[in-house]
Amino acid sequence: MTTLVMLSGGLDSTAVLYKLLAETADPLHVHHIRLANREGRARAEQDAVERIVAWCRARLRPFRYSETALDFTQLEAIPIDWMVVAFVACQVAIDTPGCNRIAVGILGADPGEVRRRISESQRRVFDAMYACYRARKLGEPDLQWIYPVYALSKAEVAASLPPELRALAWSCRRPVTGADGYRPCGECKPCRKRAEVAAELNIAL
Repeated sequence: MTTLVMLSGGLDSTAVLYKLLAETADPLHVHHIRLANREGRARAEQDAVERIVAWCRARLRPFRYSETALDFTQLEAIPIDWMVVAFVACQVAIDTPGCNRIAVGILGADPGEVRRRISESQRRVFDAMYACYRARKLGEPDLQWIYPVYALSKAEVAASLPPELRALAWSCRRPVTGADGYRPCGECKPCRKRAEVAAELNIAL
């Protein structure tokens, strides 16, 4: 049976991928959603994912990789990430023979009760769509969502990754673009958290 890993390119999902590759022999299907919206982070996340996938394939073991793209750049509203993940994960799970687990990078400390409600809502959205495929005799009878790094803090997630892999992950939601490409804004919540973790661990991040 196969585990579907939803890889955003951030520290948490990268830690999930690394943990499953290093600690299990499970067949993995890794999937990235190129999610374009007015925050403008799709290119940075795509570049990070490509580097992460290449690093893991070269140093760990083979796995299937795929990606899809959703473009919301003409909308003022920013789609809720977890809803997009639920929608795409359902389609990819159906496309993956024997897929009976979906792994996502959610931390219970972010904060616990809010994150728990989000996880439950995400599974409800997924289950409603997956039921449509089951009605057509598709999919698996038993499919589980797993959270391999749920018990870790953000600092513990960062520390669990080899330094060279950790450096490839992207966190910023609002990259600043210029003639030389793009850079983290340094002001959004993920940027501030990354700086906090770097200071806590006394590492470059």
